[in-house]
Amino acid sequence: MEKKFDFRGVQCSKDEAETACWGVTKPKGSLERLYFKLPKLGDDEVRLKMLYAGLCHSDYFKVTEEWCKGAVFPLVPGHEIIAEVEKVGANVKNRKPGDVVGVGVFRDCCGKCKFCMRGDDQLCTETPYKDTYDPYIGGYSTRIQLRADFTFDLPKNLDKKKAAPILCAGTTVFSPLKRWGAPGIRCGVIGIGGLGHMAVQIASKMGMHVVALSTSTQKEKEAKSYGAKEFICSKNEEDMKKLSKDKVDLMLNTAFIPNVTEFVKCVNPGGCFVQLGIQEASKPTTFSHTDLIWGQKVFTGSLVGSRREVREVLEFCSDQDIAPVVECFKWPDFPAAYEKMCASKARYRCVVDIADTFDNQ
Repeated sequence: MEKKFDFRGVQCSKDEAETACWGVTKPKGSLERLYFKLPKLGDDEVRLKMLYAGLCHSDYFKVTEEWCKGAVFPLVPGHEIIAEVEKVGANVKNRKPGDVVGVGVFRDCCGKCKFCMRGDDQLCTETPYKDTYDPYIGGYSTRIQLRADFTFDLPKNLDKKKAAPILCAGTTVFSPLKRWGAPGIRCGVIGIGGLGHMAVQIASKMGMHVVALSTSTQKEKEAKSYGAKEFICSKNEEDMKKLSKDKVDLMLNTAFIPNVTEFVKCVNPGGCFVQLGIQEASKPTTFSHTDLIWGQKVFTGSLVGSRREVREVLEFCSDQDIAPVVECFKWPDFPAAYEKMCASKARYRCVVDIADTFDNQ
């Protein structure tokens, strides 16, 4: 690792370490145990002791550099975090040791650019290292530190073991549903997985008529248990013909689909198609521009959410009794959780219980 990244902490021996981590030392590497000394705590920062860490498929794309090159190795992923405040910086007034907080995808913003000023701090263009990890140490660890105002209060009735994925997956679907959705509209959700099963629950509780789409008919009963009113098997020609006639006003695509033309055609004129699933940079998503233009449709993306939206989705999930479906793992089994997530075998998010299972190794 280059010396210029020492601000994130310095790799060291186990005996010297202030944080133990699972990380990778090279692109496409396997998880291994790593140890770091943390930097001096900043005046506006908190040091957090990890309780639960969620695993996101974007961690895989960061490790493999399939989205983009230039990750800093050794790399310690993780941006779905539930943690306990251990220390606070001199200027921190709204946090104290013992507080349980959440941390999501971002750790910093400039607060001055036009995006920050309008409340879209996730789009900040003036902060070089705004992501929670890379080059910083992420949630696959026992301790991290970051700006206190990028930590979030947890509503008391949220299950801490299930709350971590809300910070990423929950926010990622909540933001476009809030931006483009409305009670009573028909909302399609493509893919009933890590993002999709959260989208169905949230859209349903927002009062939308949810149409769940999956390649597997085995997902129908489950999708309807999350609040979907209709189910479409996207491999079934008759199902897709039906949807092309009874279109949706809003479509969220949470799946990796190279060509989405047939799905965009199932959006009403003036409606919106939101692309959330991100595949390798070498496999761009394609669609028919003629249908988009003639139907005066919107094709857009959405980047997680602002800090305001993270707070809103936490409260919304608390109020509406929404929770992700998770599989729990112990600290020594972090590599097994990671491999399951990478293979898209998780149902539907992997979460590691760090506080209760850390083996001091």
